[in-house]
Amino acid sequence: MIKRVEPFILAYEGINEEQDALAVKLLAEHPMETLLVRVETDDGYVGIGESLAYGMPDTVKTLIERTVAPLVVGEDEELIERIWNKVYMATLRFGRRGIAIAALSGVDTALWDIMGKKAEKPLYKILGGSKSKVRNYVTGGYYAPTKDIERLREEVEYYVKRGFKGVKIKIGGKTLEEDLARLKAVREVVGEEVKIAVDANNVYKYEEARVVGRKLEQLGIWFFEEPIQTDFMDLSARLAEELDIPIAGYETAFTRWEFYELMRRRAVDIVQPDSMWSGGVSEVMKIGAVAKTLGFPVIPHYSASAVSLVANAHVAATLGCDWLETHLRRNELRDNLFKEPIEYEDGQIVLPNRPGLGFTLRDDAEQLYGRRS
Repeated sequence: MIKRVEPFILAYEGINEEQDALAVKLLAEHPMETLLVRVETDDGYVGIGESLAYGMPDTVKTLIERTVAPLVVGEDEELIERIWNKVYMATLRFGRRGIAIAALSGVDTALWDIMGKKAEKPLYKILGGSKSKVRNYVTGGYYAPTKDIERLREEVEYYVKRGFKGVKIKIGGKTLEEDLARLKAVREVVGEEVKIAVDANNVYKYEEARVVGRKLEQLGIWFFEEPIQTDFMDLSARLAEELDIPIAGYETAFTRWEFYELMRRRAVDIVQPDSMWSGGVSEVMKIGAVAKTLGFPVIPHYSASAVSLVANAHVAATLGCDWLETHLRRNELRDNLFKEPIEYEDGQIVLPNRPGLGFTLRDDAEQLYGRRS
């Protein structure tokens, strides 16, 4: 039985100068904040999950404390589907997207962590997966005042030396000519053997995205992520039909129902859910099942702490995804959060044979990274 649900905020401000196109255009960026959720059972099992918290960790934390935790405490922790549906329906009038699904995501992932620990098996095996490694591409090329093309070249060269066979570069925060020059420099560094994708973070209008997409096709870019606002599904479908470059997205979508609409309308060619964002491990598995049924490849999104990274890795391994997103920019909430290191081997994340998510939070994590204000 679930005894306690405890959300807590961690923050790391070491990467503030790096921005994507949306942050550049809005002249706003948030620090690296994450909301972790600790779920404890009456027989001593503890699971950890992560909730989407971009710029809103206090709001999600309050929702969990006041609304979600009272719904969950006292429930059988093994009845994850029942718990998911109970929380979803109880928050239906103000939920379905946004902070309610973010809150549910963290709780759900923590419950799956507990399930693995109770069964003494890694999560990907509990979910029915068989492979313990997932190939990663690295997202980089963020905009920063001190990052010129030479620094960008050095950055991607490091990724290639680490054995990664795919990189994704941020675009949309500079002129098209400047972004194309950046991409040409990246191609010079990585050669033809490494895939290059781009991510516009929703900043283009439809006509702009079509022009940009044609230019990207000439450069042999792998995929074009979130070219326009997520809400414009029909316009995204027009882009997907008109352009040869695959349209990827939309990480800013929530739950199987919104992802189903993206797929039904053919608004994407590649589906990108995230365990901390889309509804937890349970929901990403459902989104993956819909995608596989309809023939869409799934490449899970990642951008925050180590908890959602390994949760997405377990799901990707289970679904048989060819790729998973990772980051290597400075982020101690990824690199220094666990007692055990996250291992990469030839550009693949390696899932340990330890139970659940397979990782343990440092005893002093909250002391080191607990937000001070």
